[in-house]
Amino acid sequence: MLRAVAAVSRLTLHIGVLALVITCLALAALRVRLLVARTLGRRKTLAFLHPYCNDGGGGERVLWVAIRALQASGALDPSAWRVVVYTGDADTDEQIRAHARARFGVAVGASVQFVRLALRGAIEARCYPVATLLGQGLGSMLLAAEAIWRAPPDVLVDTTGLGFAFPLLRLSGVPHIAAYVHYPIISSDMVKAVSSRHVAHNNSGSIAKSAIGTALKLLYYRLLVFLYSGAGRCADLVMANGSWTAGHLSQLWGRPPEVVFPPCDTRALEELPLRPPGGRQPQIVSLAQFRPEKDHALQLRAFAMLLSRYDAFDPPRPPRPHLVLAGAVRHSADQALLDKLRNLAQSLNLTPRDVTFSPNLSLEAVFKLLGESAVGLHTMWNEHFGIGVVEMMAAGLAVVAHDSGGPAMDIIGRNRDVGLLAATESEYCEAMASLLFGSDAERFRGIMAAAARSSVRDRFSESAFSDAFCGHIRVLLPKAHAI
Repeated sequence: MLRAVAAVSRLTLHIGVLALVITCLALAALRVRLLVARTLGRRKTLAFLHPYCNDGGGGERVLWVAIRALQASGALDPSAWRVVVYTGDADTDEQIRAHARARFGVAVGASVQFVRLALRGAIEARCYPVATLLGQGLGSMLLAAEAIWRAPPDVLVDTTGLGFAFPLLRLSGVPHIAAYVHYPIISSDMVKAVSSRHVAHNNSGSIAKSAIGTALKLLYYRLLVFLYSGAGRCADLVMANGSWTAGHLSQLWGRPPEVVFPPCDTRALEELPLRPPGGRQPQIVSLAQFRPEKDHALQLRAFAMLLSRYDAFDPPRPPRPHLVLAGAVRHSADQALLDKLRNLAQSLNLTPRDVTFSPNLSLEAVFKLLGESAVGLHTMWNEHFGIGVVEMMAAGLAVVAHDSGGPAMDIIGRNRDVGLLAATESEYCEAMASLLFGSDAERFRGIMAAAARSSVRDRFSESAFSDAFCGHIRVLLPKAHAI
């Protein structure tokens, strides 16, 4: 028995030494590759690490608007700089450009080069059924190593959230690292949720009910916090998409990031009339992907409570409210959640007269829905920003949003003139009732909608983002030229 243990120990030591040697050799090879590229290259390289650049979400809007802004600002002399996007998408360059133009109205110039990455699968959650975040963190190092090998950068900007890769980038000799962070990979809120044994989309009931499971998950999360805290300190410049994200990054990475709100193109939404002919319907709309963290179940329970209050009114009653849940269904997991929500609605005695589920609406249908509805509903806890909230406010809806994250800290705040905040079923019920019931409700909504539209118009515009982003990146460009 002792001999077997000793043999296993020796084997483990040998494997560890071999892994260390391979890692050192790989880092040395990367450093030589970057040094040779800087010595021989006629132009500097500004590279954006965005493996899913053709997805068409809010993160991709940030990427394309940022690149357009830098090129339009004159900060990048074409004779001295080239712009590269690291991507794992198989689409052709022209397909990516066409999608950016169709989805965001951003023309990505032919001067932007795309470098294809073969190891994108290394950062996908499906590859790590256990210890997913740690697996993705290690995978991000492999992906980053491939990226800088294929196209050595002078300034690398991570716009996806691959912070675990920063130490490898630094050790490999990448001169300057910048990051635009949408949300921290791990946060103190996640640790607290596990510690309090709170059941959530990322903390299953089986873990929450088990003392041993909770202890093991806490140990795992604290390891992630330790690793992520060290990794983030390797960046030269950190930008956060809002105050909530900035607060967590400041705590984790030991310095306050620059807050740069994401670009929200609300111009078309602002063309919707605040008061269309015939007025807005007593309709509540939720606009969010059908994902567990969006907490559509809270919306249904709060709305059922609202209808109970409505049914208790003596005639003459105000118009009966209606709830519409609209959002994207991307795959089978989203569809399963939608089916579960339909079953929940039935169990709450909500009929099609009360609730409409509208997955995968066209853009035209979404605009029509926003233009005719009176109230917008948002229930995600600790959403890092909340572009959907901004869009509903710009469209002229009176919004009730979750009292946490971006909506509470940046978008609505404590200003009840531009929107209402809630956290529990009863709070949501009270907020919706104040906007829909009562003789003065329509006037109250109108005043709030006008103030809300005005408040988001300038603060979250593409021009505000472009000015701030370029201002911060410009600081790194002369330093890169001096190398």
